[in-house]
Amino acid sequence: MEIFVISICNKNDKLLNNFADKYLKQIENFYKINFIDISFITKKKEKKIYANEGKKALSYVKDNSILIGLDTGGHVISSNEFAKKLQFWQQNFSYLYFFIGGPDGLPELVKNKADTLLSLSKLTFPHQLVKIILSEQLYRSICIINNHPYHR
Repeated sequence: MEIFVISICNKNDKLLNNFADKYLKQIENFYKINFIDISFITKKKEKKIYANEGKKALSYVKDNSILIGLDTGGHVISSNEFAKKLQFWQQNFSYLYFFIGGPDGLPELVKNKADTLLSLSKLTFPHQLVKIILSEQLYRSICIINNHPYHR
């Protein structure tokens, strides 16, 4: 299975990316993982905000994919439940897409197309931090699936 993490963002912090690299190197032993950043115009204030960015994000989706929107209004699950879902997704899909919204959340188009909405927390985080948290949870799930002592 190949994993894609698509973010609507204008900032890319190399320091935070370096922190995520610790997990990415471990994940890549099991899955190919791709990060795609879609920039947006900061002047947007209308209800149709991020409509074009949502269309662009969805344009990356390939057949035989599962789409997961990360949203504070999504389902909150444990790391063990996330690991079970990852194992199911791996067995049933070729591609796994995670979508991270911009400052005002996910575009409605992406929310509507997502197979499920998950929340990493009821708190709101900047997209750079979400990438780190998601990377750590993917690595943790791999460890749970493989009975590795990282998750204890």
